[in-house]
Amino acid sequence: MKVRVLLDQEDGWPDTESEGLWALPLISGDYRLENTPFFAFGMSNGDEVAVSSDADGVLWVSGVVWRRGRMTVRIITSDRDDSLEGILAEFAPLGVMGEGFQQFRLLSFDLGPESDVPAAKRLLAHGAASGRWEYEEADVSDAWLAL
Repeated sequence: MKVRVLLDQEDGWPDTESEGLWALPLISGDYRLENTPFFAFGMSNGDEVAVSSDADGVLWVSGVVWRRGRMTVRIITSDRDDSLEGILAEFAPLGVMGEGFQQFRLLSFDLGPESDVPAAKRLLAHGAASGRWEYEEADVSDAWLAL
């Protein structure tokens, strides 16, 4: 099922007020996120979130109650010759999974314990330095920040 996250917009970005995320209901009444956010900050795939229902029955995320130790990093590329699939393929050998949003030239990456985090961060930095993309750290650990 879907839960929705209210987004903070800055200068009209993103061009939507909320994001829907797939989630699995848990016995506790919370929900476990089942995909990586494209726009929401501070949460990652696998995190457990509290929700509240509005008058229309829409489930809104009110906060993260338990983190599974995964991280979310996003790339925005403006180079039309640089395919999203190609970029995903560059990160796959590092244990980094992701998906693309073609309309925005946006990739959302899911990094976990199986990921080569130092190598992924180096590849992100190299791509940014070369002008291939910009990236944002949507939900990262202190260990990531220390690299």
